Amino acid sequence: MSVYLDAGMALLAQIPDPAPVEPPGSSQILSVVGNVRWAAGVSLILGFFGGLLTWAGGRLVDHHRAGRIGLIMMLCAVGGGLLYGVGWQIINSFAGLK
Repeated sequence: MSVYLDAGMALLAQIPDPAPVEPPGSSQILSVVGNVRWAAGVSLILGFFGGLLTWAGGRLVDHHRAGRIGLIMMLCAVGGGLLYGVGWQIINSFAGLK
């Protein structure tokens, strides 16, 4: 059994390792991903300031529910910003990219 395994490994070692080739259309996909990242960043900023306005408006008219919703919006935007900033590095480290 071991002889066959060694012979198979020697045969597989002779197969050349081709250089990686960029698939067709990958530049368009990367530009779409860049646009989505840009839109996500802008929406996080708008969500934070929208939450700030909702929180301030709720406190101004003494409406506790609007103030709480504004606070939740701001916390979601801050959490999304943390994931936005850290997520790209985590994905790159899992993929083995620098």
